[in-house]
Order: sequence, then structure tokens, then C-alpha cells
Amino acid sequence: MNLDFDKEIERIIREKKETSPKVLNEIHRVRKKENEFIVMELRNAGFKVSDLFDLVNFKQTEFGYINLLLDLLDSDKVTDPIIKDGIIRAVTIRKAKGIAEEKLLEYYQSLKTEKEKELIGWSVGNWFEYLYSDTYFDQIKEISADKNNGMSRQMFVLALGKTKKHKSESEKLLLELTFDNQVALHAIIALGKLKSTKSIERLTELTTDKNKTMKKEAIKALKKITAE
Repeated sequence: MNLDFDKEIERIIREKKETSPKVLNEIHRVRKKENEFIVMELRNAGFKVSDLFDLVNFKQTEFGYINLLLDLLDSDKVTDPIIKDGIIRAVTIRKAKGIAEEKLLEYYQSLKTEKEKELIGWSVGNWFEYLYSDTYFDQIKEISADKNNGMSRQMFVLALGKTKKHKSESEKLLLELTFDNQVALHAIIALGKLKSTKSIERLTELTTDKNKTMKKEAIKALKKITAE
């Protein structure tokens, strides 16, 4: 899984800085309560867990919880974004392929605020990158192209580099996205994965970019494309 744990740490630090102690305590109270509710639902279904994130952090052998968690994702009893994010991470497993796609896309489209999309939407994108299927190329492309989706597009953009059937469409959009600061880095990496010869000129330009990470990834992408 391509989960960005540095991003998660940054989010936690930002949350603490931006929130008063009183509000923060209430957030944690609700989070704890909702976590306990999900654990109870899982236990009632026969899954012996003590925390939702046990499903994320420890290898599982039974996967009947996938549909249960997907049903809870938009439940009125689950409101905390970290818990919702945990649900998505818990179903970011191969056994969920063919089960979770429609539900996750529907849920992503229901996210309204930039904050929701940045946190929860990013993890939905991570799901589609990790378990990519060309069946959902059109939806992934549409989300990636829409600037209103902000930073949450990043993993959807990266997923475009995995297409087998839509290389030409993917190349065209990814080249455009190398000019979009929010997703340019992910577009560069995706072009490398595609081994896009059409992107050589643009990637060569980016090898002199002031951003060291962009420069590094452009060089890496070019090496992949030009390798025999």
C-alpha cells in the first residue's frame, strides 16, 4: 500500500496546532466512541479485534468485514474523519477488489469540503492506485482532471500510470498535470510507470526544475522510459 505516513503525521500536528484544547478533547472523545462502536460491530460479526486499526496494522486471514465496514462508511454513527479514513485503509486489501469500487467512488463524490477530500479522499485514491483496474479508468481520469478535487487527486493521478488499455489518454492528461503544482510530482512518477516516450521532452525540462524532488523524479522517470 502507498500510504503516506509522513502526511498523516503532518495532519496530526496541524490538527493540534489549529484546535483549542477543549475542542480537541471533544474530537478525541467522539473518535474513541466511534472506534468502540465499530469494534463492537466487528465483534458481533465474529471478528476478534480491540481497535479498528488492528485491521490496518496486523495481517488478517478472514475478510468478511469488508462489506460491514463499507456499510459503516457513510453511517450516521460514524462521523469522525480519522475513523472514516481508518475504514478505507482497512479495506485497502486485494480481497476488496471487485467489492468496494462503486461504494468508494460514490462516497468520494459525496465529500464536500476541501478538508474532507484532502484526508479521506486521498485514501480513496490510494485504494484505486493500489488495486488499479482499467474498468474504472474513466472515473479515475475524471477525478484526476478536476482541480476542484485538490490534493486528494494525487493517488488517482498516480493510478493513471498503471493503465494497460488507455495509455494515450493517460499520457495526454498526465502531461497536462505536470503543470499543476498540486499533482505534478505524481504525474511525473506515473509517466515513468507508463514508459511514456511522448513525455521525454517535458520530463527533460523538469530535470532542471528548482524543486529538488521534482527534478529527482523526472530523472528517474526518464531512466525508466529510455531503458532498453
